Amino acid sequence: MNLEKTISKYYTEDEPIILACSTWPDSMYILYNLLETKYAKNIVACYFNHKLRLESDKEEEFLERLWKEKWFKVEIASWNIKDIRDKFYPSMGIEEVARNKRYEFFNAILNIYNADKVITWHHLDDKIETFFFNLARGTKLTWLINMTEKSWAIIRPLLNIEKKDIVDYLDKNNLKYFIDETNHDTTITRNKLRHDIIPQFEKVNKNYKQNINNLTNYLEEVKNHIEKEVEDFLEEQWIQIFNSAKYKINTLEIYWYFYVKAFNSLSSLLQKEVIKNIYFKTNWNSTIGLSEANIEEVIKFINWKNNKTIKEIKEMKLIKENEIIVF
Repeated sequence: MNLEKTISKYYTEDEPIILACSTWPDSMYILYNLLETKYAKNIVACYFNHKLRLESDKEEEFLERLWKEKWFKVEIASWNIKDIRDKFYPSMGIEEVARNKRYEFFNAILNIYNADKVITWHHLDDKIETFFFNLARGTKLTWLINMTEKSWAIIRPLLNIEKKDIVDYLDKNNLKYFIDETNHDTTITRNKLRHDIIPQFEKVNKNYKQNINNLTNYLEEVKNHIEKEVEDFLEEQWIQIFNSAKYKINTLEIYWYFYVKAFNSLSSLLQKEVIKNIYFKTNWNSTIGLSEANIEEVIKFINWKNNKTIKEIKEMKLIKENEIIVF
């Protein structure tokens, strides 16, 4: 692949490139390739040592030796995640604590370098694993396709590359990398999918990875179309009501809103998507905690005859003012 061409879509020649670096094949593939481009001087490789594996200290030392040889920037954080979890977050899983602290580290690095993007190493196999993982546990369209080349502050330039091609490249060029031995523990759900379940699809169709990739790309187009429909609806409603002298009151000049009648003219699908959109925006860009039952409750609330009533789900707050909903 032409990594430099992909990177040039998102970065200028002087912009710092924050790279989440694990020292495993995927991230080392990106690092080694970037070092051969005009962006080499911009690299800031970020390594988070969770202190959960014996190899992690060796990985940290390796990265430090490499930057002295290749002259790129390195930022390292070493936290004992098990101790932090046991002391401060005993009810949380250790993987969740590790992820949260890792992203706190990345956010700190973004602030230090005045940057707004992080490159991660996710490849096509990760994308497919995530698709099946979320499908098996029950999910919405957004989470089936939550790995895209760019989403928010995350850039994923390897999503069209298979893991085996990454490893073949590194081995062929005698480039050093580390392996996470926990990846072979099939008591972990993702690993069971990776080693036992997903490979079975090759017996049905050897091109299954590309077929699933094509499907998720198509679903992404569907999602983007639906999101635009929702955004257009909410924007049109805001303009229409704001410009109506009948509804020019203080509350309406501050918040977003829509006519109940206009909402009811939408298809059932778009009604649900409007509610998800409002919940997403008011709950820190997350739909966690919004169930199908919640959505049905909100639709019923919108159509209640009672006026001056309020419906709240977490941070989402809907107010019924005559024939409009304010949020």
